[in-house]
Amino acid sequence: MPRAALWLVLIGMLGWAACDQVEPVRFTPEYVVESYQIAGEPLQPVWLTRTLPIEAVYVPDSVRVRGAQVRIALLDEQGMPERWYPYEEHPDSPGYYVPVPLVREARVRPLRTYRLEARMPDGTLLTAETTVPDTFRVLGANLDSVRYQSEVRLELIMTRSEYPGRQAVYIITTEALEPTEENLTPFGRALYEDSTFTLEELRVSGSPILNEANYTELPDGTLRLQLPWLAVLFYGPNRVTISALDDNLYDLIRTQSVQQGGSTLSPGEIPAVLEHVEGGRGVFGSYARVQYTFVVAR
Repeated sequence: MPRAALWLVLIGMLGWAACDQVEPVRFTPEYVVESYQIAGEPLQPVWLTRTLPIEAVYVPDSVRVRGAQVRIALLDEQGMPERWYPYEEHPDSPGYYVPVPLVREARVRPLRTYRLEARMPDGTLLTAETTVPDTFRVLGANLDSVRYQSEVRLELIMTRSEYPGRQAVYIITTEALEPTEENLTPFGRALYEDSTFTLEELRVSGSPILNEANYTELPDGTLRLQLPWLAVLFYGPNRVTISALDDNLYDLIRTQSVQQGGSTLSPGEIPAVLEHVEGGRGVFGSYARVQYTFVVAR
């Protein structure tokens, strides 16, 4: 997804969505971070940008933060750095920071807390922390190929993800591996023809936040997930991804959905989007994921 563009649009709208303004508020640029760490996978990149006023035209090169000092720490049980992972700016992508070669293959540890520190060229320090959800597994599925809108739907049996202090929460995404116009399902074609969605925008579809009440709990403690047909927009091979969210992503997505109209609150009662970042805006989050590929037949 267009990460930086998404955040700049979102943040530019917050002042209008959260409350009524009597007088215009003078715009002050803020730093924006975006990074998603994945349990059991190598350390992920960090994007650094600046916000734009709502009337400005988004030009990527004008908002990317060059020359920042970025590092991530693995914290111990007392919240102190156990190990630092330094980052460097990618030579071909300003504002895009990746782990230095020495730590590039370091794996993100589940149920551990990581701290991001990004020192901006003007001295501003941006910090954030994330506690990584536990990994989980797909144990089996009822089929590898399914006919579209048949009575039998794809069902996955999976173990639970764990998270400190609360039950796990998930989102589900379905990615078409052959997203051509000829492969659009009837529902996908309706979206494509009746809106401004492109094939690339329809290629990945996502669910709202789900918790374990949305699944069937089996006697052995595992979960059974049944994929809804509304999540399938293309015939052919599709990859379904189930992601367990940390608190930062959970808070961001659920409060963002309220901003976008997913609430019965009146305009004056709509809360601000929750961001757990000091010294700036954005998200430094983490998740654990499992994936399964299946075929949707006509």
